[in-house]
Amino acid sequence: MKFRPDIEGLRALAIVPVVVFHAWPAAMPGGFVGVDIFFVISGYLITTLLLQRLAAGSYSIASFYAARIRRIFPALFAMLALVAPACLLLLEPQALREFARLLGATGLFVSNIELYRTTGYFEGAAELKPLLHTWSLAVEEQYYIVFPPLLALLWRFARRHIGIVLLGVGLVSLAWCLRLMPYDAELAFYAAPARTFELMIGSGLAWWSSRTDSPSARPAWVDSGLGWTALAALVASLLLMRADHAFPGPLALWPCLATAALIWVGATQRAVATRWLSAAPLRWIGAHSFSLYLWHWPVLVLTRHLVLDQPSPVQAALAVALSVALAWASLRWVEAPVRRSKVAQPVMLVAGASTIVASLAAAWALTAVSDQRAAQPGRDAVLRAGASDFSLDRKRCHSSGNRWLNYGARCLFGPGSATKTLAVWGDSHGVEIARALGDQATDRRVAQLTGSTCPPALGFEPPGRPRCAAVNSALLERLVADTSVDSVLLVARYEFYLDGPGATAFEAGLVQSIQRLHAAGKQVLLLDPVPTYHYPVPAALAMRWRRGDELAAQGQMAADYRIRQAASLALVQRLTADGQAERVGLDQLLCGGPRCKVLEGDASLYFDDNHLSMTGAAIVAPAVLRLLEVKTTATAAGPGLLR
Repeated sequence: MKFRPDIEGLRALAIVPVVVFHAWPAAMPGGFVGVDIFFVISGYLITTLLLQRLAAGSYSIASFYAARIRRIFPALFAMLALVAPACLLLLEPQALREFARLLGATGLFVSNIELYRTTGYFEGAAELKPLLHTWSLAVEEQYYIVFPPLLALLWRFARRHIGIVLLGVGLVSLAWCLRLMPYDAELAFYAAPARTFELMIGSGLAWWSSRTDSPSARPAWVDSGLGWTALAALVASLLLMRADHAFPGPLALWPCLATAALIWVGATQRAVATRWLSAAPLRWIGAHSFSLYLWHWPVLVLTRHLVLDQPSPVQAALAVALSVALAWASLRWVEAPVRRSKVAQPVMLVAGASTIVASLAAAWALTAVSDQRAAQPGRDAVLRAGASDFSLDRKRCHSSGNRWLNYGARCLFGPGSATKTLAVWGDSHGVEIARALGDQATDRRVAQLTGSTCPPALGFEPPGRPRCAAVNSALLERLVADTSVDSVLLVARYEFYLDGPGATAFEAGLVQSIQRLHAAGKQVLLLDPVPTYHYPVPAALAMRWRRGDELAAQGQMAADYRIRQAASLALVQRLTADGQAERVGLDQLLCGGPRCKVLEGDASLYFDDNHLSMTGAAIVAPAVLRLLEVKTTATAAGPGLLR
């Protein structure tokens, strides 16, 4: 297959945005689409190679897989061999166990399935998983397993219909992806069938190019105009797309089709855009793109584990520089020598199988080590236990994923004989608060009405949660009509919804909810934003204890809390200014000293990086109950005390 310098440069246009997005997200919000560019390139190159071998009569499944092993395994398993010991040193037992599980899945090229299976509150945060990025390798490998035999069968029995079949497969994949997006966005993101349409764009282009006349026969102005347009569209997608957009789906067609157009016009090497992509600096980056993709993410993640926080811009820059150095070393001393070697095909296949077995053995060994560490007693074990200090009723009483609870299925806590009810309506930040209020309330029941990433804002629909608005509308109607509910506590992770184009709709929805509840005679309370962190607090506390650090130093500076939550605090202030809602202040409660509190004794106030644990919620609950008592006392004494 003829070398295409423009495709090498196009790889640079894929990897650089991915690295920038992961290191400095605000600098390139759409950098994640670099992965989709890679999918199109892979589909085109693999299909072109297979078609050439089929036409020459040299097609062999064994030789294809041997070539894939030669290309992918050396760099991948070298990275795994170095990252595993680092994780052994830096990760807490639970995180190490998750890494081991993902290591085995990566060796089997099913990490996308494992990552989908382990999404949720009780698994490690995605940005702390050193092998998270291997999901895309798994998608490609699954494509390599299915597509070559399928193409060979079509070549033999339905050669004239290959293009139609490729188009059909792509359309079915896109349709399934669109069907999944509103109900299971995580599956649409990770599943190979939902991503196949991107690979099929490249594969379809390869088939079409092999069947058409020489590309030089078309007018030069076509290549020039389309090249500029496609390059501009691709760069625009990198700058304008956001991680909170519904992706993949129709938006994925934007960068994928632009990539296909650049590959198509690049066949003639006439377009200026093609010559730009063929520039030496871009080709150098493109040549290292695979290794850089493999290394940059685990280096950035291990930096997080080292500093127990989000890396500063300087720390991120150093991590990226180290990743580039490792990518260069990998290409020079690992990948290139193996590619140039004369290792026989059977030996290469056996070597590939052996490395898979070795990765599974390493995963088993790391699992055993993590279990042994987790079983050891000590203060660090007590601190780590905060990760399990969440509401025992969370799964039963909380709407998450595709499971939504209606008003009739709400959980009620507190004394059953009470005639009054406090409703806790909010996103996942309200779960432990509701349980703690139920444990402490003596004169009322507590109803939990919570849904993941579904704040109590009427008409507001967060990305990936299309049923939220309808569910909230139904909940509000029932709350208004329920005469036993005399008070409602609204809880939300405000910063999550204020950081994006939906901020205005979010605030407007909260205003509507408060007005409707107030008009119905309910006492409305609004909880201040909870201080949040960039690293799971229980794990950070355990790590700090082992390092000999001051545990309280894990808490953010109180001044930093007010700066980070300035928009959220201002929103709460606006929403309570007219007296229709009352503010439950957390400023002095959690951040009254120089630093915000993260533990009570040896008990963590959080079970992850942003959700209060039951211990933390138990500290907040009395502040809510005091406001209810003040309101009740004032009402009983007469209207004069309400002025």
